[in-house]
Amino acid sequence: MFEFKAILSVDAAMVAVESDGYALRYVPEALMNEAVVSKAVERNGDALRYVPEALMSEAVVSKAVERNGYALRYVPESLMSEAVVSKAVERNGDALQYVPESLINEAVVSKAVESDGEALRYVPEALMNEAVVSKAVER
Repeated sequence: MFEFKAILSVDAAMVAVESDGYALRYVPEALMNEAVVSKAVERNGDALRYVPEALMSEAVVSKAVERNGYALRYVPESLMSEAVVSKAVERNGDALQYVPESLINEAVVSKAVESDGEALRYVPEALMNEAVVSKAVER
Protein backbone atom coordinates (compact mmCIF):
# COMPACT_ATOMS: atom_id res chain seq x y z
CA MET A 1 0.00 0.00 0.00
CA PHE A 2 1.24 3.45 -0.88
CA GLU A 3 2.11 5.61 2.11
CA PHE A 4 0.75 9.09 1.57
CA LYS A 5 3.36 11.82 1.21
CA ALA A 6 2.97 15.14 -0.49
CA ILE A 7 2.82 14.66 -4.23
CA LEU A 8 4.64 17.65 -5.66
CA SER A 9 5.74 16.50 -9.11
CA VAL A 10 4.58 14.42 -12.05
CA ASP A 11 7.35 11.91 -11.24
CA ALA A 12 6.08 11.57 -7.67
CA ALA A 13 2.54 11.17 -8.99
CA MET A 14 3.69 8.36 -11.30
CA VAL A 15 5.49 6.58 -8.45
CA ALA A 16 2.37 6.86 -6.30
CA VAL A 17 -0.06 5.48 -8.88
CA GLU A 18 2.35 2.73 -9.94
CA SER A 19 2.28 1.55 -6.34
CA ASP A 20 -1.47 1.99 -5.90
CA GLY A 21 -3.72 3.29 -8.67
CA TYR A 22 -6.16 4.60 -6.10
CA ALA A 23 -3.45 7.07 -4.99
CA LEU A 24 -4.67 9.18 -7.92
CA ARG A 25 -7.12 10.73 -5.45
CA TYR A 26 -4.14 12.47 -3.80
CA VAL A 27 -2.62 13.77 -7.03
CA PRO A 28 -3.35 17.45 -7.65
CA GLU A 29 -5.14 17.90 -10.96
CA ALA A 30 -2.33 20.15 -12.19
CA LEU A 31 0.04 17.16 -12.00
CA MET A 32 -2.23 14.74 -13.81
CA ASN A 33 -1.48 13.85 -17.39
CA GLU A 34 -2.39 11.03 -19.78
CA ALA A 35 0.45 8.80 -18.55
CA VAL A 36 -0.38 9.26 -14.86
CA VAL A 37 -4.11 8.62 -15.20
CA SER A 38 -3.52 5.73 -17.58
CA LYS A 39 -1.18 4.03 -15.11
CA ALA A 40 -3.60 4.68 -12.25
CA VAL A 41 -6.58 3.02 -13.96
CA GLU A 42 -4.36 0.20 -15.20
CA ARG A 43 -3.51 -0.58 -11.57
CA ASN A 44 -7.02 0.07 -10.22
CA GLY A 45 -9.93 0.60 -12.61
CA ASP A 46 -11.98 2.28 -9.90
CA ALA A 47 -9.45 5.15 -9.94
CA LEU A 48 -11.36 6.35 -13.01
CA ARG A 49 -13.60 8.25 -10.58
CA TYR A 50 -10.69 10.67 -9.96
CA VAL A 51 -9.79 11.25 -13.62
CA PRO A 52 -10.81 14.73 -14.78
CA GLU A 53 -13.10 14.63 -17.80
CA ALA A 54 -10.50 16.51 -19.85
CA LEU A 55 -8.11 13.55 -19.44
CA MET A 56 -10.62 10.83 -20.16
CA SER A 57 -10.16 9.11 -23.47
CA GLU A 58 -11.31 5.84 -24.98
CA ALA A 59 -7.92 4.35 -24.14
CA VAL A 60 -8.14 5.40 -20.49
CA VAL A 61 -11.72 4.20 -19.98
CA SER A 62 -10.93 0.92 -21.80
CA LYS A 63 -8.05 0.23 -19.41
CA ALA A 64 -10.26 1.06 -16.45
CA VAL A 65 -13.12 -1.26 -17.40
CA GLU A 66 -10.70 -4.05 -18.36
CA ARG A 67 -9.39 -3.90 -14.81
CA ASN A 68 -12.77 -3.37 -13.13
CA GLY A 69 -16.01 -3.58 -15.09
CA TYR A 70 -17.81 -1.54 -12.45
CA ALA A 71 -15.67 1.45 -13.47
CA LEU A 72 -18.21 1.78 -16.29
CA ARG A 73 -20.31 3.89 -13.91
CA TYR A 74 -17.68 6.67 -14.20
CA VAL A 75 -17.45 6.63 -17.99
CA PRO A 76 -19.03 9.71 -19.58
CA GLU A 77 -21.76 8.84 -22.06
CA SER A 78 -19.70 10.47 -24.83
CA LEU A 79 -17.05 7.74 -24.37
CA MET A 80 -19.44 4.83 -24.09
CA SER A 81 -19.11 2.48 -27.02
CA GLU A 82 -20.00 -1.13 -27.67
CA ALA A 83 -16.33 -2.05 -27.26
CA VAL A 84 -16.08 -0.34 -23.87
CA VAL A 85 -19.32 -1.79 -22.49
CA SER A 86 -18.43 -5.25 -23.82
CA LYS A 87 -15.12 -5.18 -21.95
CA ALA A 88 -16.89 -4.03 -18.80
CA VAL A 89 -19.56 -6.73 -18.78
CA GLU A 90 -17.03 -9.42 -19.70
CA ARG A 91 -15.08 -8.47 -16.60
CA ASN A 92 -18.09 -7.95 -14.31
CA GLY A 93 -21.47 -9.03 -15.66
CA ASP A 94 -23.33 -6.87 -13.15
CA ALA A 95 -21.82 -3.82 -14.86
CA LEU A 96 -24.74 -4.29 -17.27
CA GLN A 97 -26.67 -2.01 -14.92
CA TYR A 98 -24.49 0.92 -16.06
CA VAL A 99 -24.84 0.30 -19.80
CA PRO A 100 -27.03 2.88 -21.56
CA GLU A 101 -30.14 1.35 -23.14
CA SER A 102 -28.94 2.37 -26.58
CA LEU A 103 -25.90 0.05 -26.22
CA ILE A 104 -27.64 -2.98 -24.78
CA ASN A 105 -27.92 -5.69 -27.40
CA GLU A 106 -27.84 -9.49 -27.58
CA ALA A 107 -24.04 -9.67 -27.65
CA VAL A 108 -23.60 -7.43 -24.61
CA VAL A 109 -26.33 -9.28 -22.69
CA SER A 110 -24.77 -12.62 -23.58
CA LYS A 111 -21.34 -11.54 -22.32
CA ALA A 112 -22.85 -10.15 -19.13
CA VAL A 113 -24.74 -13.31 -18.15
CA GLU A 114 -21.79 -15.51 -19.14
CA SER A 115 -19.64 -13.50 -16.76
CA ASP A 116 -22.19 -13.41 -13.95
CA GLY A 117 -25.56 -15.12 -13.99
CA GLU A 118 -26.87 -12.52 -11.55
CA ALA A 119 -26.68 -9.98 -14.38
CA LEU A 120 -29.92 -11.51 -15.59
CA ARG A 121 -31.76 -9.03 -13.38
CA TYR A 122 -30.55 -6.17 -15.62
CA VAL A 123 -31.50 -7.77 -18.94
CA PRO A 124 -34.31 -5.86 -20.63
CA GLU A 125 -37.46 -7.91 -21.17
CA ALA A 126 -37.17 -7.49 -24.94
CA LEU A 127 -33.82 -9.36 -24.90
CA MET A 128 -34.81 -12.02 -22.39
CA ASN A 129 -35.00 -15.43 -24.04
CA GLU A 130 -34.31 -19.08 -23.31
CA ALA A 131 -30.67 -18.89 -24.44
CA VAL A 132 -29.94 -15.93 -22.16
CA VAL A 133 -31.62 -17.57 -19.18
CA SER A 134 -29.76 -20.83 -19.84
CA LYS A 135 -26.40 -19.04 -19.88
CA ALA A 136 -27.26 -17.28 -16.64
CA VAL A 137 -28.30 -20.49 -14.92
CA GLU A 138 -25.10 -22.24 -16.05
CA ARG A 139 -23.10 -19.62 -14.20
